[in-house]
Amino acid sequence: MWSFIGEKIGSFLISLGLKSLVDKCNRKKPSGLTIDELKKRTHVLFVDDEDFSTRLQSIRDAGWSVNQINDVTNFNCPEIEHANIIFMDYIGVGQALTPTDEGIGLLKEIKRRYPEKFIVFYSGYAGFIPGHEFHDIADAWIAKNSDPYVFVDLIEDAAKKIHE
Repeated sequence: MWSFIGEKIGSFLISLGLKSLVDKCNRKKPSGLTIDELKKRTHVLFVDDEDFSTRLQSIRDAGWSVNQINDVTNFNCPEIEHANIIFMDYIGVGQALTPTDEGIGLLKEIKRRYPEKFIVFYSGYAGFIPGHEFHDIADAWIAKNSDPYVFVDLIEDAAKKIHE
């Protein structure tokens, strides 16, 4: 009965031109987790052959659980399985499993095997990545030289989406 009434009210609001209000009411409810709870539940992984420890320390200082590996040699490795958010570099990774496509190949295969993971493609080669096919696969993209707070903000937004 309540769903019937809700549908009628929704139809009435749409007829008044208030579709955005109906859309807001129908949106998935947020998980209600605090930022501290999100930080406890979220594990971030960087796949990068270059030392990224300064950025990682900034992210850790913000309270996030973060780790880095130089490359992926097994798609079922514990670091990949445990991570909720994966930052994938473009050049220098994928040597063992996707040497032809490098980071894009890893990105494709990890997303295929783990569609629930939030994958961020990042690179210092902004705009020069051949084909830009990562736009259709990755959940987000960030320049490698972005300020640490940009990484932290992206991680927070991704954690909210993951745990909704």
